[in-house]
Amino acid sequence: MRTILFTGKGGVGKTTLAAATALRSASLGHRTLVISTDIAHSLADALATPLGNEPRPVNGSLEAAELDTGEELERYWGDVKRRIATLLRQEGVEATAAGELAILPGLDEVLALVRIKRYHDEGRYDTLIIDSAPTGAAMRLLSAPDLSRWYAGRMLGLSRGLARMVLPSIRSLVKAPIGEDAIRERITALFDQVEALRSILSDHAATSVRLVMNPDHLSLQETQRAYTYMNLFGLSVDALFVNRILPEYVLDPFFESWKASQAEHRQQAQDLFAPLPVFEVPLMRREVVGVEALEALATAIYGESDPVPPLADEQPLRFYVEGERYMLALRVTGVPGGTVELERQGDELRVRLGRFRRTLALPQYLAGMDPAWAQVEGEYLRVAFEQA
Repeated sequence: MRTILFTGKGGVGKTTLAAATALRSASLGHRTLVISTDIAHSLADALATPLGNEPRPVNGSLEAAELDTGEELERYWGDVKRRIATLLRQEGVEATAAGELAILPGLDEVLALVRIKRYHDEGRYDTLIIDSAPTGAAMRLLSAPDLSRWYAGRMLGLSRGLARMVLPSIRSLVKAPIGEDAIRERITALFDQVEALRSILSDHAATSVRLVMNPDHLSLQETQRAYTYMNLFGLSVDALFVNRILPEYVLDPFFESWKASQAEHRQQAQDLFAPLPVFEVPLMRREVVGVEALEALATAIYGESDPVPPLADEQPLRFYVEGERYMLALRVTGVPGGTVELERQGDELRVRLGRFRRTLALPQYLAGMDPAWAQVEGEYLRVAFEQA
């Protein structure tokens, strides 16, 4: 099964593009499921079709769902949450805080991942298209398994230390008796599924990420950071969609400065993300709602081509470890070698190589390090980082 994840800054139109791509996939005969993992769902509105937590037919071979993270949370974690909250209250934690602390950070995102893993295992679909949470939440989703495993280990340590004292008194508080081994098994099973899914998400043949942005400064900056983190977690970005571009036939003087600004940011997007394909999507005359409008949009974007296979293989940015150094590789095709100037400011790295200029968003684990050296090797500029 092919998985395609659309993500971007809130409000850039990723739901519309995910829905349009799903309809195009289904029209080509792929058994397709499109799901929303965004807490602020709008997939049902885009498709003009009522949706729920389980897949429902939409059109032809297309099904859709809006995941209810609250329902998933209760199903997977309800009794464990009550057990941990009781242990925390026994330690003197106020009841409301104990209830919040009993839910692992990022657990709702983890449970969305578990649902995706279920669809892979069932084998009912050829294509799974995910309308992801806005970029910041999507980044936490991708890092949540490691964070939650760390947190869960400490909760297990707490519960082991107090189990003999409090277990008899809390059995009546949970839906069914649950002991230490049951909690451990529940947590282990949950994260085993997440780890298995991460291997699917990092398989470039099976999974692609498609970034959506508007042609403006804030959206471009957010998209750069999203791309950095996608690379950091081993996901393959295979396309960029620049949405809501003012058409050339809009000649009203009021929009002249907007069109000039959009042209500048469109060019920056082309430069920053080459050689990834960049799909430029014009601003439509009216809101794109309903199957017919979405199918027309899909035709305008993809023509007769199939959007399901990977759209690109090469990545313009890579992070990796070499020996004891953290490394960054940046594609600089066509730039002659020479002196490289590097300047780190906070979580940004400014690179200058001849006429080549880039400002890169760094992941947090590199933001506290200094660039030690840089050199051009083939089509890539390699930068080594060391502790400051």
